[in-house]
Amino acid sequence: MKNSNDKQLCDIAIGDAVMELFNQDAPVSRTTLLAQLEKMIHAGVTAEEVRIARLALELVTNSSTADKVEQSEENVMSFRAKNVSADDSTQH
Repeated sequence: MKNSNDKQLCDIAIGDAVMELFNQDAPVSRTTLLAQLEKMIHAGVTAEEVRIARLALELVTNSSTADKVEQSEENVMSFRAKNVSADDSTQH
């Protein structure tokens, strides 16, 4: 990372990639996140968009916390927003 601005832009790109996976009702895992970031690289219109998507891909690839997680079906989370209802109640 060159500076904190790049870090912020990478965080935004990663968030955009995760939101796109949610919108597609796709499973969210390290593998699917990397694939989505690859798509963002290829879809980038400007050199800056491509550069930030590549930095985000590198960040996720080199993430120490992600390296600790085994890649298996058990580590995949699928969120189906249309099936989730808001519940503010507390259970005791």
